[in-house]
Amino acid sequence: MLRGEVIYRDFFEFVLPGTPYTYLAFFKLFGMQAWIPSVMFVLLGAGLAWSGVAIAKHLVAGKYIFLPSLLFLGFAFISESDPTHHWYSSLAVMLALVVLIDNRSPARLAAAGLLCGLAALFTQNRGVSALIGIACYLLWEWKSKEQDGRALLRAQAFLLVPFLVPILAAVAYFVSRAGLEPVFNAIVIFPVKYFHLWYWNTSAVYLTEVPDMPFILELPALGVWFSIHLLLPLVYLLFLVRWWQRAKARPEEPWDRLMLLTIVGLFLFVGVAFSASWLRLCSVSLPAMIVFVWFVKSSGKPSKALTYLLWAVGAAIFVGQSVIAQVDWRAYLNTPAGRVAFQEPDVYEKFQWLRDRTRPGDYIWQASDCSLYYLLHLQNPAPVSFVTATGYTRPEQVRDVVAALERSRPQFVLWTVWLDVPRFGSRELFDFQVLAPIRAYLRAHYHLVRSFGAPDYEQVWERNP
Repeated sequence: MLRGEVIYRDFFEFVLPGTPYTYLAFFKLFGMQAWIPSVMFVLLGAGLAWSGVAIAKHLVAGKYIFLPSLLFLGFAFISESDPTHHWYSSLAVMLALVVLIDNRSPARLAAAGLLCGLAALFTQNRGVSALIGIACYLLWEWKSKEQDGRALLRAQAFLLVPFLVPILAAVAYFVSRAGLEPVFNAIVIFPVKYFHLWYWNTSAVYLTEVPDMPFILELPALGVWFSIHLLLPLVYLLFLVRWWQRAKARPEEPWDRLMLLTIVGLFLFVGVAFSASWLRLCSVSLPAMIVFVWFVKSSGKPSKALTYLLWAVGAAIFVGQSVIAQVDWRAYLNTPAGRVAFQEPDVYEKFQWLRDRTRPGDYIWQASDCSLYYLLHLQNPAPVSFVTATGYTRPEQVRDVVAALERSRPQFVLWTVWLDVPRFGSRELFDFQVLAPIRAYLRAHYHLVRSFGAPDYEQVWERNP
């Protein structure tokens, strides 16, 4: 996009363009610098932590206010240190909850609807899930308070109209630049028909990403992994049982605010439940953390000891992960985007090898990932970010990749063993023949010159003279 290409027209993407345009703005201001994603990740974490505190102070008091954000940062956020669209959309949803947690006036509903629309610009289903959750909460509030039916319709309208404004504006702009058919096929047809044909986008991925850590860290990592999976959606179901049993007996509790968090949190979980990877679960876990801390606070005498334990565990994991990153193996490399630290020896060796054999602006093609282009200022000649040996990668995309390789003739192509051998758990969707035209083209025009090990197991193929 910095070079003038148009999303949906010149290259494939199925999410709305909030994330690309966020980074495009920073690239135009500062250039393609290595520090930009790192700074954005810190800002995302700070924003999510602040939103957790801003909501928690309406539900609990004292030392409990900061506990949900600490648990979220230590257990969920920094375990997935990638400033991807999931975190941006989650931040927009949490800001919508901050706006609504204390008051549902027309102005606040309009602001929340606009924030849900912005969330959808980063991740379509996240914004829609949040909007449906808030709409269902308004229905619950209307029924519990026995309000006038017209008041409910007005509230829903104040929520829905601002939600549609940024989405319709973005879609209209890109239809004018890329055409109606490419935009509609990318953001509607592809997610509905083909998104689920890749293993990572199916229900089979749930409970599979067990952490693989050194022995001394394995038990804490497993504890974090198990905690997130246990918390979602169990804490919401337990709250609904508690509300049903105690709401009338304990009217002093903020039941309406807790119900808002619970209903929206449940819909956020439903939005990722059919492809519940670790990253997706982590990105919707903050409301559950807040409800969980309220449970701890309201559990009576045992809550004090449990609170101190949670503070200790949360702080230890949060600080421990940072310390491990500083004392673990690392190597530094000067790249066209700036000085970069690597924590995987084979990844470092791969970047160093390619840096020494390419120049900024060169075409290379990385078949199964898109991690090399940014730091080395290289160009992807293909119209897709990566390919898979599944129906997720369409035949026309395979043809476009072969045509792009023939047109640009990059010196190097990186291929991974995972495109030839199915990973554990993905055998049912794996289809070796999907990428047969690309394999045939590589065998005809390239030869293998280098192989790298874990975690990517990539091979470097060089174009024949």
